[in-house]
Amino acid sequence: MLFNRSKDRFFYQTLTDATLNIVEAVKLFRENVETLQEKEKYAEIIKDLESKGDEYTHLILQELDQTFVPPLDREDIMALAGHLDDVLDEVEACTARFVYYKIDKTTPYLIQFADSLVKCANLSHKAFVALEKKDFQTIRKISIEINELENEGDRLMRESVHTLFEEPVDLLNLIKMKEIYERLEDVSDTFEDLMDVMERVVMKYA
Repeated sequence: MLFNRSKDRFFYQTLTDATLNIVEAVKLFRENVETLQEKEKYAEIIKDLESKGDEYTHLILQELDQTFVPPLDREDIMALAGHLDDVLDEVEACTARFVYYKIDKTTPYLIQFADSLVKCANLSHKAFVALEKKDFQTIRKISIEINELENEGDRLMRESVHTLFEEPVDLLNLIKMKEIYERLEDVSDTFEDLMDVMERVVMKYA
């Protein structure tokens, strides 16, 4: 069976580029929640990065249609690209909510969530670099780390929502922040979903 190495490289490189796009978006998200004083500016930039992520997904799907033997199973490539797109969609959605919910003050929980997501993004990038090298041991290690970060996200969500109800002075703000905290936990879940697919790939090819 013949393999087109240039096409193999295209898939791995494009997926890796998509993770770098996520790393950039999440780092900007972290900068944004430091004060939330320039949330409109950050929302616009992250929206552009989300659109760039859509382009990566489109390129991958387009290339799949034209490739007889991709380097991984088609459904796995589609799932990896789809979860990368989901991560960026969720980050952009949270960023947009700061603007139209008029959230002007940050919280320690927003910063903790953002720090955790930065770690997840960097680890995901390393996982895709390892995937091209078929460094399955590194991928397994990263999967465990991201699972631990997802558990941390669960804890942060429970604590942050509980705190909102301790002194429910502003009901409208409570509703806004509850949704944002829950969506941020969803981002952690999506990173874990991404690594579940990666684990499935490892099981097939290790």
